[in-house]
Amino acid sequence: MTRIHATCSVLAMVALASAGLAQDASLYEEVANPNSSFVRVVDAKSAVAMIQTVSFDSIAAGVTPYVVIDGEPEVNITAGELSATEKVDPATFYSFVVGADGTSALVVDKITRNPAQSDVTFYNLSDIASVDLYVPQAKAMAIEGIGKNDGGAVALKAPLTLDFEVRDGATVVATVPAVQLKRREGVAIVLSGTGGSYTATVTPNALAR
Repeated sequence: MTRIHATCSVLAMVALASAGLAQDASLYEEVANPNSSFVRVVDAKSAVAMIQTVSFDSIAAGVTPYVVIDGEPEVNITAGELSATEKVDPATFYSFVVGADGTSALVVDKITRNPAQSDVTFYNLSDIASVDLYVPQAKAMAIEGIGKNDGGAVALKAPLTLDFEVRDGATVVATVPAVQLKRREGVAIVLSGTGGSYTATVTPNALAR
């Protein structure tokens, strides 16, 4: 099966055929401290979360905006009834993910913030051991081999509108149609569910204001 290198080349060709203007998103705004870290919660089960002193009481599709951590080496995170203190590195993006089994992990998000691309992040909060994110139009994998309570990322050429499939081997377990990828923006795709019933959602990447 075609891997990500082929995906990028095929999607680049499609992107050249798509007309659109670059769009600014809060994720790409400059922060005062270039060594700041960025932390968010990805939890499909809870609508409430807190990162340091920033609280969220209505999480859209289980994904909070990134909170800017200004040079601090540790961050306190609460997702629903789960709390943790995690070490963070400067100038790095993180997602604190809570899986179907209730356990958590701090995932490094490889966000590029390339002005000509859109950052796509993908998380497996289901009970499936490993899943892939597939692009039917390109007949290629965008992100593959994402284990439980883990995530991955890819930067794709933009502007572009793509359908995504979440696959367990050759089986499609969920779909996310017509995802609009814009320059200087990005999205988080989250797979959740157990026991054969799965849902994939998409949320724009953003910074908390």
